[in-house]
Amino acid sequence: MFRISPDSQFRLIYGWQDERQKGRTIILINTLLIGVYNVFITGIFYTGFLSMYGIDLVGVGIVTFINPLANCFILFSPVVLERIQKRKNILLISKIFYYFMVIIATNIMPLFVTSSQGRIFWFCLLQFLASAVYALFNSGLTSWFYNFYPQHRILRTNFISYNQIFGSIITSVVTILSGVLATAVQNPSVQKNIILGMRYLAFVLVLVDVYFQAQAKEYPYPVQAGKMRVRDVFILPMKYKKFMGNMLIMFAWNYLANLNNGLWHYYLLTSVGFNYSTITFAAGLYGLCVLLTTPLWRRILYRLSWLRTFAFSVLLLVPLEVAFFFVTARTPWLYLPLAVLFHIASVGVNLSYANVLYLNLPKENSTTHVCFQAVFCNVCAFLGLMSGTLWCKLFGEKTVIYLWGFPTTAVQYTTLFRAVGLLILGVVVYKNWKKLTPDAELELLKQKGCGYSTGKEKIIKEKSETD
Repeated sequence: MFRISPDSQFRLIYGWQDERQKGRTIILINTLLIGVYNVFITGIFYTGFLSMYGIDLVGVGIVTFINPLANCFILFSPVVLERIQKRKNILLISKIFYYFMVIIATNIMPLFVTSSQGRIFWFCLLQFLASAVYALFNSGLTSWFYNFYPQHRILRTNFISYNQIFGSIITSVVTILSGVLATAVQNPSVQKNIILGMRYLAFVLVLVDVYFQAQAKEYPYPVQAGKMRVRDVFILPMKYKKFMGNMLIMFAWNYLANLNNGLWHYYLLTSVGFNYSTITFAAGLYGLCVLLTTPLWRRILYRLSWLRTFAFSVLLLVPLEVAFFFVTARTPWLYLPLAVLFHIASVGVNLSYANVLYLNLPKENSTTHVCFQAVFCNVCAFLGLMSGTLWCKLFGEKTVIYLWGFPTTAVQYTTLFRAVGLLILGVVVYKNWKKLTPDAELELLKQKGCGYSTGKEKIIKEKSETD
């Protein structure tokens, strides 16, 4: 009995000769490319893109919550996909269509529409059409590439963490460099062209991503016993108690994570007065935190299990959310140290959350269960975005309330709402983790150290049996 070196684990997971290893390598390439092109079309750069066309705080909120609303069309995905056994081409075409609409069409539209209200309408329409069509096929990508996930517990944990480490590093480097570039240019028109150019580059990288995904083998999909019905998306998951418990965790997290999504970056840019490089530098530090703290979080995960690790790391976020309430134009120095601490806790959240869907995912009708998860995660994300936007609308975008001489605005209060919600979520998950953990993992946890380190031959044997 001996430990497997990280180098041996890496070679067992990735490669190009074996189809399973090749598939996992393509997933890693996909993670790296997404880490680049998502920087240019989401987050601070998307908020900046909208604001440079005259979209205000409430408008940013409205445009942002269109995506999860349209994603609810994934409800019809099983009915569409069950009719197509060879799905690779249609899945990749739908992906190209989505990014063409949200990048190319969205970049061009403001040239023809000049009013801010008209632009909000068209931003929403283009986003809705792109997301609604892509939602019909996106779950097929999940089912396709899930075949390549390692079945062995150690290899799966390392596969997920390796992808997060490499993805976070590339995202951090690109985020920092692009932020510095956008800030260094003082001319607003040149800065605008840089942001547009980064979005066009993102579309080129999407095409490269699609090229690599097309190289992955497509395995046969399970044939449904009977005709698939839309109502099955709601009915079938109810039969699996542990799976439903995991889903409630994901629903709550998606609601809380999106309470001030988009709004917070707008607040930092316009109210606190940060420039692009400051915000992107803070965001870019996440990669460094992933690199330095993932080994620690892995050890915590092996000791505590997936759900206890999730609960523990979520509870760490609570005091940080409260502290973010005090970040204002008077206290900009608070932001960077809080961001670093937030990143450290987020590494644990993201590592453990990545496997919550798969912990008790039924093998039968897996596409249907993935669609159930996607539908309601998007509904909860939409409700979170709508709640935050509605709160800012009622409070007033420019309203400032002084508490003991301390200025507060609508967006700041969303951090307190998140803190309360995260506290409840963390406590509930921590108290119920055993009820929602697979029996096999509970058995491993009972065996002192067994399952955390194992012989190379045993891993290879289990790999050949499960792959």
